[in-house]
Amino acid sequence: MLALVPPGNFHLQSFPGATSAIAIGPLSAEAFAQLPPLRAVLWISAEEVAPPPALPAGTELHRVNTLALPAVLPELERFLRLDARHLPCVLVPRAGDPQLEPVIARVASALELTHRARVTRQRDGFRWQQHVLANLAAYARQPLPAAWAEALRGRPAVVCGAGPSLDVSAAQLASLADRVVIFAADSALHTLARHGITADFVVSVDVAKEPAKCLPAGRTPRHTILSPVSPPAWRTAVPADSVRFVASNQLTTEWLTAQGVARPALGVAENCGVTALMLARWLGCGPIHLLGLDLALAPGAQRHTSGADASLYAESGFQADQAYPEVPGNYSATVPTHVIGDWRALDQRLASWPAGLVINVNDRGARLGNTMLVHPAQFTFGGPDTKADWLSALGTSPPTADAAAPLARLQAAGRQALAILPHLHAALRAGGPETLVPLLRRILADETTGRMLGGYALKLMPHLMPPVEGDEAFWSGLLTEAEALFSHAQELR
Repeated sequence: MLALVPPGNFHLQSFPGATSAIAIGPLSAEAFAQLPPLRAVLWISAEEVAPPPALPAGTELHRVNTLALPAVLPELERFLRLDARHLPCVLVPRAGDPQLEPVIARVASALELTHRARVTRQRDGFRWQQHVLANLAAYARQPLPAAWAEALRGRPAVVCGAGPSLDVSAAQLASLADRVVIFAADSALHTLARHGITADFVVSVDVAKEPAKCLPAGRTPRHTILSPVSPPAWRTAVPADSVRFVASNQLTTEWLTAQGVARPALGVAENCGVTALMLARWLGCGPIHLLGLDLALAPGAQRHTSGADASLYAESGFQADQAYPEVPGNYSATVPTHVIGDWRALDQRLASWPAGLVINVNDRGARLGNTMLVHPAQFTFGGPDTKADWLSALGTSPPTADAAAPLARLQAAGRQALAILPHLHAALRAGGPETLVPLLRRILADETTGRMLGGYALKLMPHLMPPVEGDEAFWSGLLTEAEALFSHAQELR
C-alpha cells in the first residue's frame, strides 16, 4: 500500500476523503506543507524536534517520539479510530533509513487490515446481524454441551479442511473412516462424499456458507456445529437435534451472556477448519490428523479442493494473478499463501500443544510447527476398534438454557423500534440526513436496542459521526435494513 522507495525528498500517499495523516520519520517543513487541511496528524519519529511550522492551522498534532513498535502500535490503533470512515494520508521520507522500514511496513499493514475490516463490516454487517437474530433462540438453547469436554479422550480423529490436498488424502481416508472420528469444514463435505465418506461433525461458522452449496445429498453429518452468524438454513437442512452452537464475539450474544445465558464452552477460531481442530482437541481426541489444511496455494493458484463449490469464495477478494506472501512449505522451502494471518495464528497455537498430538497428512502446503508431517501414501493407524460406540456416548443433550426473559426484552425493543420507523422515514424526507442522524443516535443510545442491532450498529455508527455524508437513497437503504432487523427481533421467541 505504501511506496518504500518514494521519489524526491518525501512521498505523500493520499486516500479519498482523508481527515487525518500519519507522518513517519524526520520530515522537513516542506514535506508537512504538502498536507491538505486535516483534523489531526500522527507524527512517528525518534527525533525530538518541535512541531513543524508548516502544519496546517487547526490541525491537532499527536507525537510518538520513538520507532519502537510496542510503543507505536497502541498509538496507531487509537489514531485510526479518530475517523471510522476514511483512512489517513501517509507521509514518508525518501527510503534508505532501515530504522524506518519496520514502522512503515506495520503502518501499511494496519491500514490494509483496517480497510478490509471496514469494507467487510459495511458489506456484511446487515447479513451478520440478520443471521444472529434468526439463530439467537437456538443459540441460547442449544450450545455445545459442556459435558462433552474430553468425552472422546484418546480417540483418533481427522480434521478435514478444504485445501487442494484433500483431493489426494481423502482417498486414503476412505478405508479408515470407520475407525476414526471425522471432523470436516463445511466446504470439504462434497469431496469426502465423493469418496464415500460421511463426516461425524461438520463445522460451519461463516456468514456465507449456505448448506445448499455444502451439504451432499444422503450424507448428513451426525453433528452440525454452527456459530451465531452461520446461515439459519443449516438448522432446517439437518436434524434439529444435531445442531450445536459455538460462541463468537457478537454484541448481541455477549449481551445475552450478561443476562445470564451461558456462553458455549468453545469459541470460533480463524476459520471452519481450525474451529474443527479446536473442537477435536476440546473433545479430547488424539492423535489428530490434519487433512486438507494446506493454508497455501497449490500450483495454478488453486486454493481449495476440486469438490468445493467455487461460488462459496466469490466475495473473498482472492485474485489468482496477485503476488502472495511466501511461508515455509512442507516439501519446498517456501509456498505462497493467501491466508497468511490464519497460518500465523495456527502455527502459534500449535506451538503450545503436546508434542505428537497433531499429524499433518499432506503432499504439499504450508509447514506447521510442532506437527508430524506424513505423506498421504503413508497415512494409516492401528487398532481394530470402530467409532460407533464412542459417538453414541455423546448422546443428544436436551436444550439447556431458559432465555425467555432476555429474548422478550429484545422482542419488545424490536416492536418499539418498528413503531417509530415511519417517523424516521418522515424525518429523512422532510429534512434529509442531517435531520435523521440525531434520531438514529438517540435510538442507538438505548442499551437494549443497540444490542438488538448488534453488528449492524457497528456498520451504522461510523455514518452517524460528523460530517454527515450520503444522499437520501443511501440513508433510506439503511432504514430498510434496520426495519428488517427490527422485524426479526419482534419475532424472537
